[in-house]
Amino acid sequence: MITNENKLLSLYIHWPYCESKCPYCDFNSHVNEICDPKQWIKSYTNQLLDMNEQLLKHNVSFNNLNAIFFGGGTPSLMPLEIIDSILRTASNLFGFKENIEISLEANPSSYEKKKFKDLEELGINRISIGVQSLNDENLKFLGRRHSSLDAQLAVEHAVNTFNNVSVDLIYAFYGQKLLHWTNELEIFLKHYDLQHLSLYQLTIEKGTRFYTDYKKGLLNVIDNDYAADFYEKTNEILKGHNFLKYEVSNYAKKGFDCKHNKNYWKSENWIGIGPGAYGRLWSSKQNIKRIEYQNYKNPKTWLSNNINRSEFENINFFSNVTSDIDTLTMGLRLYEGIESFKLFDQSIIKSNAFTELQNKKILKVKNGMLKVEENYMIKLDSIIDFLINS
Repeated sequence: MITNENKLLSLYIHWPYCESKCPYCDFNSHVNEICDPKQWIKSYTNQLLDMNEQLLKHNVSFNNLNAIFFGGGTPSLMPLEIIDSILRTASNLFGFKENIEISLEANPSSYEKKKFKDLEELGINRISIGVQSLNDENLKFLGRRHSSLDAQLAVEHAVNTFNNVSVDLIYAFYGQKLLHWTNELEIFLKHYDLQHLSLYQLTIEKGTRFYTDYKKGLLNVIDNDYAADFYEKTNEILKGHNFLKYEVSNYAKKGFDCKHNKNYWKSENWIGIGPGAYGRLWSSKQNIKRIEYQNYKNPKTWLSNNINRSEFENINFFSNVTSDIDTLTMGLRLYEGIESFKLFDQSIIKSNAFTELQNKKILKVKNGMLKVEENYMIKLDSIIDFLINS
């Protein structure tokens, strides 16, 4: 069973605004509005103070923050004074580990060379750039405002400023040619000294413009077998460039796994502040274990409810079974798997479905780790669905 001694703690900050809404995006993002930095600073500060009280109330044991992540939206659009205030307050309240990872997401269309340097001086030491595609035709299809040249310049400035640069790319969508994609990826990797890549096959999510177009028959999706070809060839190329695949969609050079995201996948503690952000803590309080804090999604609603004092839309207390489902759903995304001692109820791993997956050599249990065999990771969603719902 999981213990609560010196567990990791990270902080997620959500900035909800973008220059425009992309047709594939189902994140909590909104078109840029004029904002009063002082109001946002006050609201973020109130939430940080409240979460510090929650950590004390539930006797959450940790030794300083190990990671901070500014996500969105497009947090490179945030006024620098807001970022500075959050980092100062977080440091005073929680402390920073010596090797803390502080990430911020940026888009090529919103980057500025000077701002990258300003961000680095504030303490940002990892930048994640939403390139999404490596050619102009596909960028237009994806609704991106930047060009391939913009992306190249942004990445070039980033690698000259930061020692830890990640790039997001979307691939394997209808009309994309495998040879074109692999050629683009090879050239890109040879040209830039990147430490991390997040590669996502395009999925059609409810609530997006792509979903509406798909339902109307205006958008086609790629054949599953062809998508598998993209996946396998991409893995081969990245391995050749010394990228290790540590999660179903994430690749890193040795020592550059994203610490904050690994806190999610390994079911550690994290604080979530800002519109739509959520956080989860392990409580030592009697009869309470996993707690989830959910924020209001609408930026104006969130702001009005946090400007004077912190207020979450919902606070949920997970049952042992719910906690185990969440731990498995997140942990099996990792190639190393998840520690079995993090499961409370254990009923899932004693189920017939679990035994069947073991017998078929889809799931493996070794040295206390539960993991999906590497050649089945492409079918991860269906494997988890079968395990939890059978």
